[in-house]
Amino acid sequence: MGLFHRNESGANFAGGSKNVMESIQRTTDTNTLIYLDSRVDFNTNSVIEVYPNQQAIFVKNGELYGVLPPGRHEVKNENYPILSRIRNMLTGGISSFTCQVYFVNTNEQNVPWGTASAIEIQDYFLGNGIIGVPTLIRGAGEFRVCFNVKEDDNACVQTFMKLMGDKSTYTVNDLSMLFRAQISQEISDLVGKKLEEISMKRSINAISSQLKDFSSELKPRFDELFEDYGLELVNFSFYNLTIDETEERKKYLDRLIAAAHTGSYDKVVQQELLENVSLNLGAGGVAAAGAGLGMGMAAGNAFAQMASTAFGQPQQPQAPPQPAGFGGQSRFGTGGVQPQTQQPDPMESLTKMKQMLDAGLITQQIYDAKVSEIMSRM
Repeated sequence: MGLFHRNESGANFAGGSKNVMESIQRTTDTNTLIYLDSRVDFNTNSVIEVYPNQQAIFVKNGELYGVLPPGRHEVKNENYPILSRIRNMLTGGISSFTCQVYFVNTNEQNVPWGTASAIEIQDYFLGNGIIGVPTLIRGAGEFRVCFNVKEDDNACVQTFMKLMGDKSTYTVNDLSMLFRAQISQEISDLVGKKLEEISMKRSINAISSQLKDFSSELKPRFDELFEDYGLELVNFSFYNLTIDETEERKKYLDRLIAAAHTGSYDKVVQQELLENVSLNLGAGGVAAAGAGLGMGMAAGNAFAQMASTAFGQPQQPQAPPQPAGFGGQSRFGTGGVQPQTQQPDPMESLTKMKQMLDAGLITQQIYDAKVSEIMSRM
C-alpha cells in the first residue's frame, strides 16, 4: 500500500477519505435505540457531538473508554494525520489503534410484551374446592424503559457490550425479543400462584381487577434485570389477562350454575353420573361414567351411595307388632297392616330397560319416557 493510496477504511468519511479532524454526530433516525457510527479509527482531536436525549459511548482499542453526555467532546487517541497513514502501511491500511462511537437514544421507549406460552393454573373455584380445573391464562402489555449506561458500573458496561456484540444497530424489537423469556417466566411464576390462591376463595373471572396489583409486584422483580443492561425500567403494565374458555371449564361452570338452582353441588354431580350411566350402559357401565366425571371416586361404590340419595324414598314408619287373637292380628288377614313395598333399584331398572331396547322389545320412545320417569324421582 502506497502513502497516497486510498485507504478503504476511510470510505465512510466525508469525501471518501479520513480528514485531519472529524465531527462525529448522529446521522440515523431517532427510532433506532443504539447505532454504531460507520466512521471508525478517526484522528485524534476529532469532535464527538452528542445531542440532548443521547449518550455517546467511545470505545478505544476494544474497550469502553468513556460514556459521553450531551455536549461537544474532543477526543484523544493515537491516530495522527500522516503519521498514522505511514504506520498503517505496515498493516495493509488497517489501523492498529482502533476507535469507534456508539450513539445511544436515552428517550423513554414503550416496548410491547406478551407471554411466550399460556400460563397453566388450577382453578379450584370451578371445582367447588374439591379439585383444580386446568385453566390457561394469556397476558400482554408493555414496559417503558430508557437507556442510562453508567460508566462507573463495570458490570453494566460489560453487559452493554455483550448486548451489542457485533451488531451495528439495536431496535425496540430487539429489546422486546431480549426480555421475552425472562418476562414470561416471572409473570408465570407470580400471576400463576396469585390466581390459584384467589381461586380458593372466589372466581377468577374478574381477572382484570388484579392487573394493577400484578404490575406493582412485578416491577421490582424486573428493575435489577433491566439495570444490568444499562436500562432504567420506568413502568411495567398489562394490557390484559385472558382466560381460555375450554370445554372442560364450561362443563364445571355449568355444574356451578345448576348447583345454584338446586342448592346442592353434590346432587348435580349425582344426576350427571346417573344420566351418563343411562346413556352409556353398553360402554363401560358405571365405572366409565364415573371416570368421565374426573372426581377421583371409585365409581362403582360411589354409584350405590348416589343412587340411594337420589332415588331413595323415605321409609314408612313401622307399625308396632300386634298380638295374635282377639284385638290383635286377624287370623284370616293382615289386620289392616299393609306389607312394605321396596322401591326398585334404579340401576337395575335402567339396565333392564336398556336390554329390552337392544332386544327390540320396546321402542326408543318408550325407553326415553321410562328413563325420564326414573330420573324425575331424583
